[in-house]
Amino acid sequence: MNWPQATPTVTDRLQLEPLEVHHASEMVETLSSPDLYTHTGGTSPSLSELERLYALQSAGASPTGDAGWLNWIVRETAEFTAVGYVQATVTRAEAGYQADIAWVIGVDSQGQGFATEAARAMVEWLADRHVTALSAAIRPDNAASARIADRLGLHRTDEIDDGEGIWRADAWTDE
Repeated sequence: MNWPQATPTVTDRLQLEPLEVHHASEMVETLSSPDLYTHTGGTSPSLSELERLYALQSAGASPTGDAGWLNWIVRETAEFTAVGYVQATVTRAEAGYQADIAWVIGVDSQGQGFATEAARAMVEWLADRHVTALSAAIRPDNAASARIADRLGLHRTDEIDDGEGIWRADAWTDE
C-alpha cells in the first residue's frame, strides 16, 4: 500500500511533528511515569527500546506493505515541549481507507485537552487523505480516552479485542 508520509500539522496550541528516531531521547521522559500505563498496560520504555520502536514506526508502512503507519510527536507550542504522540494505522476498506487511531499524552500534560486537540488534528489530516472510517481500542476503565473518542464522533461497539472495547465511526464531526 503506497500511503502518504505524515506531514507536520499545527493547531491553536500544538504542533504535530512526524516521528523520527531522534525523538526517542526526548520522549523517554514524557513516557516515563508508571501512571501512564494504568489503562494501557506495559511499562515505561527505555531509550534503546524507544529508538528501536521509532525506527520501525517511522518507516511509514508495515513490513508487509499492507498498512500505512503514521506517527506524530505532539508538542505544546508555547514551550515547544513534547507532551505525547498520536498515531494511525491506515488500511484499505471496502469503501476507501480506514484508520485505527490512538493517542497518548504524558501524565504531566494530561487534563488540558491536548489529546482531543491532537487527535482531532490527526483525524482531519486523515480525512483530507480520504480515510472514511475510524476505529480506536480503549480499555473499559479508561474514561478519559472514552471521552476523547466520543468528542471525535466515535461510538462504542460491542466488539472486544484483547480486553479493549472497539470504538468506530464511519464519519466524524468537528464538535
